[in-house]
Amino acid sequence: MTETPPPEKSKKLDIVNRSLVFIEKVGNKLPDPITLFFYLSVAVIVISAIANLANLSAVNPTTKETIEAVSLLTPDGIRKIVTKTVSNFVNFPPLGTVLVAMLGVGVAESTGLISALLRQVVVVAPAKFITPVIVFCGVMS
Repeated sequence: MTETPPPEKSKKLDIVNRSLVFIEKVGNKLPDPITLFFYLSVAVIVISAIANLANLSAVNPTTKETIEAVSLLTPDGIRKIVTKTVSNFVNFPPLGTVLVAMLGVGVAESTGLISALLRQVVVVAPAKFITPVIVFCGVMS
């Protein structure tokens, strides 16, 4: 990803542009998504252990059943993580659709189909719609 040059110091930025510059700086400092996933997974495991030690529980408002926090740091918790991972992914309904869509988009991108399609959309766009079409293609690319 290319970095945009910093704004000139002599120009005073309005609140929107300052916000966008701040968001860009923070976004550029974020680690890769897989690293974020790992950090959040570790955080969930640690929080589950803390919640278990504090004997936290909640009541399901539908069934009125009390649900107690279970530590994922115990041998049973680690076993649950390892044995239920596949079933959690398989039983998560949107995952199949997302994986197939990502596979299709990846193949289309690597073959050049998406860039060719976006170029063709801009070429055949009517003159009065060229600005929204270019914005659309910029977002989609």
